[in-house]
Amino acid sequence: MKLRQLDLTQSELQDMLDIAHNAMGVSSDQEMHSLLLCVRALVPCESIIAFLGETSAQGNLKGVAKLVNVSYSAEWLGAYLESGYAAVDPVLLTHFRQFKSQLWSETFRRAASVPEQDFIEHASSYNLSEGITLGQHSNARALGSLFSFAGEDMGEHPRHRTVLAHLAPHLHVALMRTAFSPSDSRSLLSARERQVLQWMIAGKTNWEASRILGISERTVKFHVQNILRKLQSSTRGQAIAQALEQRLVAGSLSSLETWIASVCSRSGSFPNPESPLPTLRQLAEVL
Repeated sequence: MKLRQLDLTQSELQDMLDIAHNAMGVSSDQEMHSLLLCVRALVPCESIIAFLGETSAQGNLKGVAKLVNVSYSAEWLGAYLESGYAAVDPVLLTHFRQFKSQLWSETFRRAASVPEQDFIEHASSYNLSEGITLGQHSNARALGSLFSFAGEDMGEHPRHRTVLAHLAPHLHVALMRTAFSPSDSRSLLSARERQVLQWMIAGKTNWEASRILGISERTVKFHVQNILRKLQSSTRGQAIAQALEQRLVAGSLSSLETWIASVCSRSGSFPNPESPLPTLRQLAEVL
């Protein structure tokens, strides 16, 4: 089913766009956790988990390279590992062979063996009888992503499966970034974050940057928050000073002066032109 065939509101479509944009800035488990919570706001569900699995040439799961648990029961995860359910879980086994969207109830109906039935019964005792699992394969790294969204009514609304299928490629890229984030300073910021930072230096507001970049103001705010966190800054001015000092983006002291003048002009008070120029550190402390 295509998105245009679903009864999605303009707000829901905007939420999907925001999630896709925000996925480009994810580089940590915490950000991935937050992104998946945004998905839950769009597709109501009870439990979410995501992980990257190491795959063999035959498409078998060899191990887990990365796991982000949003709301699965720790008790269930412990039982899953202790019981060796990875060897009999029909959804898991099917997923890493096909990487197609699965509605659990459809896969469970095809499960015939006693171990599979025991697994399904045990999972249902944790309210894990229905859900949607999907993800993508990465040939370059012999890895595959898995995203599971569990909820009793997931199968009753076809929109859920379609929405998640459209978001899956973006979630996959975001999860891969959390596992393979470059360590050098310049790569702390994503390409989009560097674009936002450039317009911050130019003195643009979040709204102005959103118009220039063609994204929502909420997405710009998301990137600004990530920039502040990654640069360990508490204010926009401090983040700009840090970025210019570390040469994370193209810029100079004059760019920062322009930004300060813009901010001061909006607040109605320009710096005294006869005063000596402050250092970047001083500006960071003031701003």
